[in-house]
Amino acid sequence: MPFITEEIYHALNDRKLGDDLMVKQLAPINYTPVNEAIIEQGNQLKAVITAIRDARNKNNVKPKESIALYITSDNEAVYSAVTSLLAKQINASTIEMTKEPVAGGISLVVGVDKLYVILNDTTIDTVAQKAQLEKDLQYYIGFLQSVEKKLSNEKFVQNAKPEIIAMEKKKQSDALAKIKTIEESLQLL
Repeated sequence: MPFITEEIYHALNDRKLGDDLMVKQLAPINYTPVNEAIIEQGNQLKAVITAIRDARNKNNVKPKESIALYITSDNEAVYSAVTSLLAKQINASTIEMTKEPVAGGISLVVGVDKLYVILNDTTIDTVAQKAQLEKDLQYYIGFLQSVEKKLSNEKFVQNAKPEIIAMEKKKQSDALAKIKTIEESLQLL
């Protein structure tokens, strides 16, 4: 109903002849650069919430049941900024940073961070958890072998762009870190 909007526009203030809203040029939009750190933090938070909710579903833990979360991470600042939001999304009574592994709960790996979910009233199916971790371990070992095969191929290394090689080396280091954290989690079970 554009003509009603035009009437309201003219009724709000006295306008000059020809000062119509329909033909008015809007002010240009000033775009601010995107803060990549905030986007990365949001992606990390999303991955953690998804992993914890998946673990709850696999272990038949209801979303209403409160948990305690312990996080081992080299980048604690990412978690300290979003602790209250994370607690609400996963129904956590406590969230703490730790350097030591925590036994007696569900061990998760998100990126290179380790999460330990302690359930208050529910028992954990350690057999299923161990099977899932072993499956993940086999996947990452195969993934690491394929990346190392690429990097050991001289033709690939000579012909690939430097950023592609750097990306493959990052994949290699990430896979090694994930394998290490999964092996540590398996030892806790």
